[in-house]
Amino acid sequence: MLFMQKPTELVISQAPNNIQVHRLPRVPMRKIHRDSGLWIFRWGSNHAFRDANSAYTYNNRYFEFYCISHMFSGNGFYWRPGQDVLPVKAGQCILASPGTEHNYGPAPHSDYQEDTLNFTGPLADMMFKSGVFADGIYDLGPARRLSAIFNSLSDPSDHAQLNAGLALQQFLYDLYNKRFREHGRERYPEIDELLKLLREQPERWWSIDEMAAYCNMSDDQFRRVFRKRVGMLPKLYVDRMKLNHAAAMLTGTRLSIAEIAEKIGYTDQYHFNRRFKEIMGMPPGHYRRDSFRH
Repeated sequence: MLFMQKPTELVISQAPNNIQVHRLPRVPMRKIHRDSGLWIFRWGSNHAFRDANSAYTYNNRYFEFYCISHMFSGNGFYWRPGQDVLPVKAGQCILASPGTEHNYGPAPHSDYQEDTLNFTGPLADMMFKSGVFADGIYDLGPARRLSAIFNSLSDPSDHAQLNAGLALQQFLYDLYNKRFREHGRERYPEIDELLKLLREQPERWWSIDEMAAYCNMSDDQFRRVFRKRVGMLPKLYVDRMKLNHAAAMLTGTRLSIAEIAEKIGYTDQYHFNRRFKEIMGMPPGHYRRDSFRH
């Protein structure tokens, strides 16, 4: 049974292919949620128990909304079609996005206690598309971090609802940054070292061969790992990093455009101007004028 501070109707139906569908609630969205782009509509704590003789059930299901489940006590499982069943331990959380077929619940002969939160909206879609929200199991720790969001949600005022949305975003970004750091440091520490050098030496041009060699990888492996780690290919990252330095100097110094171009490794100001416009959306001179105008 799900205990909620503010109940909404949970509608579960069966799709033609026998997939269980958890529907969005029928209650209308409040204006504050529509304007902010984030609607948290169901939240609370759930306690379930599976008998020792009970078999796992892996019926396909999906949600029409985003779901966070933090198991703070007991043992559970997480399953997706075509993948092995994974154990879920106390302190781990499960993220499920709309339309993703999955199932999770208590392991045999185990109490399963969770804090769970469901939400939707354009802001949630943006976090999903950008990779901030990603399906799977994550280590969160035993502290019941969702309960602070529950406390805000129990207050129906617009102010409290906005703060609950902000707290949810912070929670997801914290989880994303933790995942980002752990992926790089544990598997590819050389990438972090390279990124530090790229930031510290904006005047240097690195070839793909040089960067791959620095990380002890082949060119193809380096491109693949770098893109997964950073979210873009290495050449684009280097260009953006250099031009971010240039943008800061355009608004924070009196250096000429030619001097700024030279400081980030461009010997040809025409090439610098063209690339700056491609990446930043306007020529460097316009960027400097518009920044001072604002």
